[in-house]
Amino acid sequence: MKRQQFFTTLVISIFALISNVGFAVEVNEQVEVSKPAQAVEAKVEKLTAIEYLQLMQAAYNEKNYEILYLNGLQNQIEPKQLIHGVIDGKELSYFRYLNGVMRESLQYSGKVSYFEQGAQAYTLESAQDRSVFANIANFDYSIGQNSYEYIILGKGRIAGKRAIAIRMISRDDYRYSYVVWLDIDSYLPLQLDTLDKSNIILEQVMVVSLVVTEQVNPWLEKLSQQQLPQVLHLNKPSPGHASLWKVNWLPTGFKVVKDDLHNLVMKENEPVSYIMINDGIVSVSIYISTKKIALAEKQKIIQRGATVLYTSQKNNIEYNVVGDIPVITAKRLIESITRVQ
Repeated sequence: MKRQQFFTTLVISIFALISNVGFAVEVNEQVEVSKPAQAVEAKVEKLTAIEYLQLMQAAYNEKNYEILYLNGLQNQIEPKQLIHGVIDGKELSYFRYLNGVMRESLQYSGKVSYFEQGAQAYTLESAQDRSVFANIANFDYSIGQNSYEYIILGKGRIAGKRAIAIRMISRDDYRYSYVVWLDIDSYLPLQLDTLDKSNIILEQVMVVSLVVTEQVNPWLEKLSQQQLPQVLHLNKPSPGHASLWKVNWLPTGFKVVKDDLHNLVMKENEPVSYIMINDGIVSVSIYISTKKIALAEKQKIIQRGATVLYTSQKNNIEYNVVGDIPVITAKRLIESITRVQ
């Protein structure tokens, strides 16, 4: 409750800031469809929790919209902006931080371009959606029923919109639970809370302004026609250079999506075994290398919001697990790792 009050107070205090942000930060009431209260109530009763989540997916990927949102993490608040559009059947997303040094990115046609004040702009080839709410907007909710239970919590009001809350309850202790708030009219996400098993909010993303339009933002369309910065080609592992280790246990719904050898700066030229697992919402990275220095117990668990960095050292080997998972999951993953024979 105190955290929610804090967010509410903050929203009021930053309106002076966001009023000068430029386009995409004011609610445009003309784009909303006025509906009788009875019709809205009927729609709420008619849809199931999973149907709401699936409609949210479609809206997030197919609609033209502009959102201003707050990213809350350990009492630190970061205002950000996302503009999304669909041009010739392809999604385009523009993202920027609103405070501090200018940081922007543009995702379009399988590439992500990064722009930061004082640094050379560059482009990476990536099909991964890196925008806000992307994890829940690209999740397979039908398959996800093996890992989560979906229930409707109730209705409320967020960013001036009538909203409905859907809770995704983890069926085990190896992942977090979530509460997703959706706009009843557009089905777009308005808030996402990440909760641990004690129902403590670890991270929160909350929209403070949402504008949905029929046409793509003209400025966004212009961006799609601009020449992007040069593509930066990263060194990729050679074929056949798989990790020297394997994970023998995975939480329900997770699968290995990468398995190779990395060269990390901190390990000089020594190859590091790298394994990535993913359940459609969360990606977890596992690094395995020879131990360089001994760590104190307090250095072995670092947690910031939902993200944990867990380090374990056994004999001459060091294991590092990074991801939005509980510590118990990181521990069990490491305990299951064995060397490839």
